[in-house]
Formats: sequence, structure tokens, C-alpha cells
Amino acid sequence: MSNRKIDIKFLAKENIRKKPLRSISLISIIAIFVLFLFCGTILSSSISGGVNNLSNRLGADIIIVPEGYKANIESVLLKGEPSEFYLPNDTLEDSNQSLEKIKKIEGIESATPQLYVATLSASCCSYPVQIIGIDYDSDFLIKPWLQKTLKRELKDGEVIVGNHIVGEKNSKVKFFEEELDIVGKLEQTGMGFDATVFVNMKTARRLARASERIQKNPASEGEKISTILLKLKPNYSASEVSNKIMKEYAKDGIFAMFSKKFVNEVSSNLKVISSYIYISIAVIWLMSMILLAVVFSVIVNERKKELSILRILGASKKKLSKIIMYESLYIGFYGSILGIIVGIISVFSIIPIIQKRLNLPFLTPSMLNLVLVSIFSLFVGTMVGCLSSLNATRKISKTDAYLTMREND
Repeated sequence: MSNRKIDIKFLAKENIRKKPLRSISLISIIAIFVLFLFCGTILSSSISGGVNNLSNRLGADIIIVPEGYKANIESVLLKGEPSEFYLPNDTLEDSNQSLEKIKKIEGIESATPQLYVATLSASCCSYPVQIIGIDYDSDFLIKPWLQKTLKRELKDGEVIVGNHIVGEKNSKVKFFEEELDIVGKLEQTGMGFDATVFVNMKTARRLARASERIQKNPASEGEKISTILLKLKPNYSASEVSNKIMKEYAKDGIFAMFSKKFVNEVSSNLKVISSYIYISIAVIWLMSMILLAVVFSVIVNERKKELSILRILGASKKKLSKIIMYESLYIGFYGSILGIIVGIISVFSIIPIIQKRLNLPFLTPSMLNLVLVSIFSLFVGTMVGCLSSLNATRKISKTDAYLTMREND
């Protein structure tokens, strides 16, 4: 029999088919590795994308909130968890006067208020929604972003909804029995803004009054606001200006948090999670490689006689090595495909849990991202299969067919 008559790929597939239990076990090992690789990469890139968006969208240098409500504003920004809180009356008996007073503090370039109204339910959603009222005249943070969707001022009775809110442009949504027009829908950010509805300040106060049909709302009276966002002049330190504000309003029950520190804290959490993810992937990769290498070595020992017969019939040592290499290639490929399929199902199953439980911004993976990570995982998983068989192929190259036949007599 000549070398050309030995179909390497056919023999490799037949060897996999003849030992179904062993083949399924090897494929499962690869699948588990690829599953962790796929899910870990998607998770890390999605959180990283969310953190980048947080840094880009959070254009305020300092955020003023009521004392004790730092965690609430973080939940609003990161996860869109509905929250209602208001700056003390002593601080803001008149919002316009207060803004002017704050702007006089050295280093502050711009100041804009926001009003938060939380719903228990709405026609758009089966869960509570955060409504944010913005002051169009002074806003420097939200308005430029909203204007990419709506090329004009947001009018009374109009809303722009986050990406996760059910409802499309030109449809209607109802809050507290008040019907509003959806005039735009925002792109996904991976932040709490995805589950947020934006209105102008007048509409926000109207909704606050309407909410009293359900429960008492302090914002229904007067000019209450929830937070003040500040933009600093160039070369001023957010930390130093925050300290000045805290001294100026020491007795008024407010807290000035600077957003850079907030973003840095989120980034630090991301680095910790990413480290755990990559360490886990590395450990599983090492375990998979060792286990597969041992199994392929055992396979070669079990098939010494079979390989020796092929050698006597004319197969070169190189061709025998290729048979084992193709087996590992097919096993790596099948295992990778299985791992990717399970990974995609797992990712979309756990995304809602991650967004709810993880105190980090999370950008839902795009189709392009899924395709690229799938290709990467397929390549790495297949290569793991091939590399794990290298020791086995070296054994074959050192084996003498005649001596092997004598050993098996």
C-alpha cells in the first residue's frame, strides 16, 4: 500500500467515531475551556465598554447630592435603579439663586440642576423606571447627548427614552396616568441611562405632582431639585473645589463627590474582576492542556499495534503523526463549536443577572463583538487541541514499527 492510498482525514475521523465515549470526553474538555474563554472575554469587554462610556458620558467634574445619598446616585448612574432624593430646603429654597451662589465659588465654570422622579410601573415597562428632568438653559452634560437624537429642544410632554425602555420614536408612554410622546431613543451606553427616561424640568415637576396620586412626593411643591452637576474651569482641582463646597455648605446636609474618583473606583473594580477572569481562564487552559496531553499519550500507547501495521503498509512516521494531529484538530474544532454555542446561550441568559447584581456599567455585546470573540475562541480552542497532541506525535516519530510489533506479540 502506498502513502497516497492512506486517507489521513478519514482515518482520524474513524478513530474519533470508534471511541465515542473517549471522544465525547475530550470534546467536553475543550468545550469547557472555550466556554470560559468565550464568556470571560465577552464579560470583560462588555464591562470595559460600559466603563469607557461612563467616563465619556459623565462630563460633570463634581456632583452635589444630599448627604448620605452617594450610593443612590451611583446606582442611578451605573444600573438605572430608580431613586428619589432632594437637596435640603435650606440649601435650595430657590434653585436659580442657589445655582448662582454655587457658581460664584472659585473654579466653577457651569452648574446645572437635575430632578429625579421614580415610577413604580409604567405602560412601557414591567419594572420601575428612573425619570430625570434636566434644565435645558443651563445643562451642559445631557443636552448635547440628547441632541444627537433630537435636533431641537425637548418640549413639555415629550420624552427621550434609554435603549432598554420598551417604546419607539413617535409612540407614547404613560407615567402616573400622564401620557407623554416619545420623540427619540438613545443608543446603548451600558450605564443606568439605558433604563432612564429624560424630560425637561417642567415635565419632571408635572410628573412629580402626578405621582402624588400614588404616594406623597416632596418634589410636587416648590422648586426642589435632586442634584447639581458642576463643570470646572481649566486647571482647577475637583478635589479642592469639592472641599470648598463642603466648607461653604457644611451645615446644609450636602455631599460633593468628584466624578473622576468615582470613575477610578469603577475602573479599579473592573481590573479586579478582569484579573479573576483571566486567571481562571489561564488555570483552565493549563489543566486542559495537561489532561489532553496525557490522554493523547495514552491513545498512542493503546494504538501502537495499529500504527505499526500502518507503518509496515507504507505510511511514513510523518503521516502517522498527522493522523493523531488531525484527530486532535477535529476534537478541538468540535469542542470549540460546542463551547461557543453554550457560551452564547449562557451569555444572554446571565446578562440580566449581571446587570442587576454587578455594581458596574455593562454594555450588552453587539453582534460584531460576538462574531469576533467566537472566531477568536474557535481558533484558540482548536489550537489547544493541536498543541496537546504534540507530545504524542513526538512519541510516534521515535517509535520503530518492528520493535512495536514484537512488544505486542
